[in-house]
Amino acid sequence: MVEGFLQIVSEARLSIKQFCKKNGSPKCLDPKQDRQESFASFVALRNLSWSEVLKKGTKYHCEDFSRFCDQKMSCIVSTLNWSWPWAEQLLQCFFVASKCIWLLHLLAFSFSPPLMVLRVEENRAFDQMYMEDVLFDKQRVQNHPSAQVKLMVMPGFYVQDRVLKCRVLCRYS
Repeated sequence: MVEGFLQIVSEARLSIKQFCKKNGSPKCLDPKQDRQESFASFVALRNLSWSEVLKKGTKYHCEDFSRFCDQKMSCIVSTLNWSWPWAEQLLQCFFVASKCIWLLHLLAFSFSPPLMVLRVEENRAFDQMYMEDVLFDKQRVQNHPSAQVKLMVMPGFYVQDRVLKCRVLCRYS
C-alpha cells in the first residue's frame, strides 16, 4: 500500500509539473526582468536559420523553444497518426512556422502588461469575431452556423482594444 501511495504521489507531482509548463509561467518573479528576458530571447532567436538548426539542433539555441517544437511535432504526429519520417523540406517548413509562433509569444510577453494570447480548443463553436477559418472564406462560414473548431492553427492576440483573430480549421456538419 505504501508503494502504491508513493507511486501516485510521484505521478501527481509529474503531472502538475507538466501542467504548469503549458501555463507559460514567468521564470523571473520580477515582471520587468521577465519582460526583458522575453525580449532578449526574441532578439537572440529571430535570426536563427534552418542551417544552424541542422548543425546544432534547436536545443543548443534555446531549450524552451526546443521543448515547444517537440510538443507541437508530437501533437501533429498523433493527430495525423503519422508513422513515417518527415522529409527535410517539411521539417524546414515546420521549423519556420514554429519559430514564428514562438517569436510572437516572446514579443507578446515583452509588453507591459503582457498581451493576452487567444487560444481555442477543439469542438468549440466557430465565432468569426475571434476566429478565421484558414480553408474557407467568410461567406461559406456564415452559411454554416454549426461550424466547429477542429484544430487551432495559430493563436490570436488581444492587443489593447483590438483582437487579432486566431486561425483555425473548422469542421462543418
